[in-house]
Amino acid sequence: MQRLRQILAILGIILLVALYLLTIIAAVFDNTNTMSYLSASIAATILIPVTLWLLNLMIQNKKKHDNEKKGQ
Repeated sequence: MQRLRQILAILGIILLVALYLLTIIAAVFDNTNTMSYLSASIAATILIPVTLWLLNLMIQNKKKHDNEKKGQ
């Protein structure tokens, strides 16, 4: 389970960095979609960590449930 949590964290970091780089590149090259990229980056800055946090909670709850089930 710990390995899955690490993979999810690394994936979240990669996604956020890629979004920020896309936004910066679009701004530098004066792309017409720059504001859309900025909006997506801002939304993802909130949604990706919250989603990863919820997945982490589900993993922890499953682990607790499995441990309680083994104890009975």
